[in-house]
Amino acid sequence: MTGPILSHGQPARVALVTLGCAKNLVDSEIMAGLMAKGNFTTTSDPRDADVALVNTCAFIGPSQKESIDRILEMAALKREGKLRGIVVAGCLAQRYQSDLLNEIPEVDAVVGTGQVDAIVRVVNRVLRSPSSRILEVGPPGTAVDLAAHRAVSTPRHVAYLRIADGCDFRCTFCIIPTLRGDLRSRPLESVVEEARRLADGGTRELLLIAQDSTSYGADLYGEARLPQLLRALARIPGIEWVRVHYTHPKTWSEALIQVFEEESKVCKYVDIPLQHVTDPMLRRMRREVRRVDMERLIETLRSRIPGVAIRTHFIVGFPGETEEDFAELLQYVREAQLDHVGCFAYSREDGTPAGRMKEQLPERVKLSRRQALMAAQKKVAASVWGRWVGRTVSVRIDGPVPGRPGVGVGRVEQQGYEVDGVTYVRAADGASAPATGERVSARIVRARHYDLDGEVAA
Repeated sequence: MTGPILSHGQPARVALVTLGCAKNLVDSEIMAGLMAKGNFTTTSDPRDADVALVNTCAFIGPSQKESIDRILEMAALKREGKLRGIVVAGCLAQRYQSDLLNEIPEVDAVVGTGQVDAIVRVVNRVLRSPSSRILEVGPPGTAVDLAAHRAVSTPRHVAYLRIADGCDFRCTFCIIPTLRGDLRSRPLESVVEEARRLADGGTRELLLIAQDSTSYGADLYGEARLPQLLRALARIPGIEWVRVHYTHPKTWSEALIQVFEEESKVCKYVDIPLQHVTDPMLRRMRREVRRVDMERLIETLRSRIPGVAIRTHFIVGFPGETEEDFAELLQYVREAQLDHVGCFAYSREDGTPAGRMKEQLPERVKLSRRQALMAAQKKVAASVWGRWVGRTVSVRIDGPVPGRPGVGVGRVEQQGYEVDGVTYVRAADGASAPATGERVSARIVRARHYDLDGEVAA
């Protein structure tokens, strides 16, 4: 079904507003590709659109608030006559469904995470039947193998590659299995085929994403197949870096460690959310690992993959977290010298076991603990990244720096796209900035906590 031609004689215009994580971005890219094939045009400005499509996040309270705020912004534009329709998709749509239609009358349609492929039909109905209220929500989870329709929105040299969706773990704080369903992996051949298409289009760095990347393939093949997938991706001509995000500490294997050791294209970069380090908290979170297991894994990774960067997240203020639990976590952060650390203040979510726990902590305690942990990590980062000064390293350039002639911004292999610090590279006097997508040899001359400054090496 193609999009309608409106009274001004042009195809209907859709403004796509994307919130949340990279996995949501891939859903938006798929919807954008489907709409392009359906004869819609897309615009970045909702004021210049006929329909606003808001792809929402519902991971924690602040992300839900951001999603609601953006929907309300679109509702105001509709009341002003600047929009003809509003479609809400993504995790908030999956979670609250008809509530969104009932509470925000300007919303015309709600589309669940498993109905991404229905987006063209839904937007057509919104435009052709303005009085209809459409609820297109079924079982949770994205149809994961729609990649052929993607309209990739990242710079040409870098692209996300979703290998699976959903999760079989049942962490007590997490609403994701309710919103995205159980683990559903894409067939290995399909992932490799998409990676080849991306490489043919100029992609040089693949960012592998899933809710739980290390379990990839377990649902299809009876065993995790991430090691085999990584080796296949490393064989694709044109691909230079393969970066793996969202690994679980329980599902790392000897075979996977060997791939990181042996495949030069697999980035020396491990994204492994630990969430906490005391065994009582890990049990309450239902993480299915003990502190000793996590410490042994990180020690193994560091000893066998020289130069590896460890990226992680922690949750502070979880129900029942004592002063002693937090002090132990804080001490771990100071001693472990992790390269990249993020921290969430626990967000109480309806429908989760943790949300029903009695030992909820005051908001001020949660925020204070988060502030203390991030202050500690800032000092660690100054030390960790300070060791880079004086090195000559390869930097992938993501683009020029506005207002700074001759300077490009990019990343070393140990920095993830859009989630970590960056590396600024200055060309020789009078030379133009390094080209976007190019890898240049740069001498690091300064570290600024999370970011590096470098100069193109002679």
